[in-house]
This record gives sequence, structure tokens and C-alpha cells, in this order.
Amino acid sequence: MTIATRLKDFLHKYADQLVILAIISFSFFWKLPYLGVRDLCLDEPFTLYHSQKSVLGIIDRCTEGPNAPLFMILVHFWSKLVGFSEESIRLLPLIISSLTAGFLYITGKRFFSFWAGLLAAGLFMFSKYFFYFSGELRMYGLMCLCTSGALFFFLKCVEEGKQKDFWFLLLCNVALVYSHYFGWFIIMMEAISALFYLKDKVVFKRLLWVFIGTGLSFLPLFLVLIEQFVKSTDGTWVAPPPEGQFKIQVHAFLNSGMVFRLMEFFVPIGLALAFVLGQLFKTPKKYIVVLIWWLIPLGVMYQVSSETPMFIDRYVLYCSIGLYVFIGAFIERFAHFKWLQAIATLLLIAHMMGSFSMGKEYCRREIKAAVEEVKTLENEENLVVLFPEWSKLNFSYHYDLDIFKEQNYIEEKLNAAKVFPLYTAAQVKSKASEMGKNEIILFNNAGPYDAGYVEMVKGLKSEYREVSKKEFPDNLIVSVFRKN
Repeated sequence: MTIATRLKDFLHKYADQLVILAIISFSFFWKLPYLGVRDLCLDEPFTLYHSQKSVLGIIDRCTEGPNAPLFMILVHFWSKLVGFSEESIRLLPLIISSLTAGFLYITGKRFFSFWAGLLAAGLFMFSKYFFYFSGELRMYGLMCLCTSGALFFFLKCVEEGKQKDFWFLLLCNVALVYSHYFGWFIIMMEAISALFYLKDKVVFKRLLWVFIGTGLSFLPLFLVLIEQFVKSTDGTWVAPPPEGQFKIQVHAFLNSGMVFRLMEFFVPIGLALAFVLGQLFKTPKKYIVVLIWWLIPLGVMYQVSSETPMFIDRYVLYCSIGLYVFIGAFIERFAHFKWLQAIATLLLIAHMMGSFSMGKEYCRREIKAAVEEVKTLENEENLVVLFPEWSKLNFSYHYDLDIFKEQNYIEEKLNAAKVFPLYTAAQVKSKASEMGKNEIILFNNAGPYDAGYVEMVKGLKSEYREVSKKEFPDNLIVSVFRKN
């Protein structure tokens, strides 16, 4: 047997595995250089800080708030392995995102066609949203990976009925609800989808046991979920979505309205062909499953957000997983001809690539530069005030990593460095008087229009004059106040 023949046999035998590896590798390596472009900021230091606790400590911390523990537990072990630098710690969400691209290809290819898998993975890889979240140290990427895994194994369960696939589905479900509490929307989609298979008693019974197992696994956090739901009925920090935001959000998943309009172009053509060929009313159930997998949770979250706002990019991100698979499945179902599927797939991916750009929002807050400005201004005559209170984690990570790593004494260590998280002008004046300081460096991480910040500045100006003020992108201000 010649080398060429062996190579041909190898490629034929492992074609799928090689495509999956290529997709995962491409998704990983083309985003890798950007991991350190954006400063660790906003909720990322919160995740990293609390992940330093023991596993039991992380779970205990998560019982006090709206954060599920799984991602923090993964970060706990990952940080022990790679350290705390922005690039190394963000490798974890990048790996998770890259695996999601592979899962999307497998799902599309296994249940629909090669072009459906390629399109689902391509839409995901060139999404501006996922480019951003693949490099953010938060749980949203993990939730999307679990969503893609749950979709794959649900379809595998109902098509093949193998017992091991139900166990894998249960594992995905448990990981999903322990990644984010919104994972229960996907469990709800599974329950609705299961109703399509009522006639298959064995499959439906096993799915029922999967749902029961998921619920039992979540008992330790069930009361936390109820408490968070009750709190959310009184309002959240998220604003209600404006009219038309549903369509805008779908456009955003596809980078722009143009990709959506291309779909609108292919839809009537596909439906017309299906009608002519007598296949319009013979659509298999799996196509309906991938449709409702994104449409219902996205629609429900949009509707309830008028009363309990939750319709923002990171919270609805997981809905795009079903959307990408649905688009690939729709093209496969209604394009009919392989050449038409190929043209539609390549056109949609090409336009997704053409409309991709990082944009200024990718870099977000230049907190590192703002902290360096504080360091430059520090001297024996002044003290540093952090506003608001939560900014102490953002600040300390870039100010002194050793202070950031102090689990129980971070505020004491900051105070020892003459850095104080304070909330009002009266507190600032009192602390300056106590320490005999005539100059105050105010580090504001809440923006120029925050009511508390405006009130603080107003109160300080009764005894101090603002001698310098430097603004940094996206709501960061470093000011110096000197006593009159």
C-alpha cells in the first residue's frame, strides 16, 4: 500500500475528527493573542477573588448571592495551575469557548448535515459577542458549552435511545444549572421538547428520570434560587428592554441585521421548494426542537423583562446556541440541494466574517492605566479613596496582587497602604482628618453621573478644591482634592 493510499484512508477514516480538531484549534488560536488586550475588570476580579476560597467556601459564598458555583470551582483549580495573570487565567474561558465551537459542529453534522455543522460553528466563531465572552473570566461561556452539550445529547437520546446518552444528558443538565441559574430555561426547553416524544414510552420515561435527577442534584441550592427569584420581583439592576429589542438582540447574535436579512432571503426560497416537493408538512421533530431551543427562552426572557428585567447580552447569550444550530438545520432542510446548502453556508459565514469587528467596547475600562495614575500621584501627604465599595477588588488586582490575594484581610491591607473604600464626603473628611492628610486622591469606578459620586464631590468641595481630574474610557475618573 502506497503512502498516498494510506493517507487517503486515514483522511477518510478520521475526517470528522480532523474537522472538529481544526475548528477547535482555529477558534482557540485566532483569539489567543487578544487575551491580554482588555484589562481584568468589572465582575472578573469578583470571580477570581472568591475562587481563591476552598471548594466548600465557594459553595458557601454562592449561597449568599446570585452566582452559581461551578465556574468559580473551575477557576479555583485553574488559577492554582497557571497563576493570576490576565492572559493565563483567561485561557480557561477561551478553552471552553473553543470546545463549544466543536460541539456545535458535531451537533449540526451528526443530526443534519456537514454544511449545517459548519454553519453553526462558523456563526459562533465569528460572533462579536462570543469573541468578547470567550476572553471574559465569567460563567457565561461555560453556560453556553453546557447548553450545546445538552442539545447534542438530548437529540442523541431521542434518536438513538442509548442509556449512556441519558447519563451524559443528566451530566450536562447538572453542569448547566450549576453554571448559571438561567440554565433552568434550557431544562424547561428539554421538558417541552420531550412532549414531542410521548409515544416512545422508553425514551420519554428515561427523559423523565433525567429531569428528576437534575432537580434532585440542585436541592442544595434550591432555596437560594427561590430567594433570588423573590428578590428579582422587586426589580434588578438591569433596565427593561426597549420596544423592538428582541429583534435587535437576534441581529446582534449575527453581528448585524444583514446576516438576518440573508436568512430572510433564503427562508421563502426554502419554503417554496419544500412546498413544491411536498415536504413542507413532513418536517421531522428535531427541526422543531432546535427552533424552540432558542426562540422560547429568548422570547420568555424578553416578555418577563418588562416586570423583572433580565434581557441583556450576557444573560441571553446561551439562547444563541440554539439559534446557530437552527440556522444550519434550516438551510439543510429547505435548501434541498447540496450545492445550494454550500452557497448559503459560505455566504452567511462570509458575511459574518465581513461584519466582524472588535469595536471600542471590547477594551472597555482602562482600569490598569487609572490605577497607575493613582500610583503616580501617591505621596506621604495624601490618601486614596475608592468609590464605590465594590471597586476595591478591581482596584487591588491592578494595584497590588498580594493584597488582592488576601481573602480575609483585603480591606485591612488596603488601609495599611492608605487606600480606603468610602461612600460619602463625611466619611472621607473624617478619615482625612483622623490621618492628618490635606490631600485626597479619589478613584471613581462608577462614572461621572453616579448619584453617590456627584454627592460626594459636592460635599468635598465645601472644604477642598479639585486640583486635577483625569478621565479614562468607560466611567473611570481619578481626581485630586486639596484642602482649602
